[in-house]
Amino acid sequence: MNKQNFKGSSTYVLDEELAKIVNISMTLEMPLLLKGEPGTGKTMLAHAVSHSLCMNLIVLNGKSSMKLVEALYQYDTLTV
Repeated sequence: MNKQNFKGSSTYVLDEELAKIVNISMTLEMPLLLKGEPGTGKTMLAHAVSHSLCMNLIVLNGKSSMKLVEALYQYDTLTV
């Protein structure tokens, strides 16, 4: 894992509190669950972080009716 601190990008302006949260998650190598209203920048943040780490991003759009087994075992990476 790249040990750089994520500070935002030219396409994503990051406030100080969210920067700390993202960097703690990266340091601990733990996932970060982003929750919020549509259009608030959750996916844009994920794209900016993955781009800064030179990593591919796989997006799974969940919904309240989705069961865990669907996310873990039925996600088709061939169609991504």
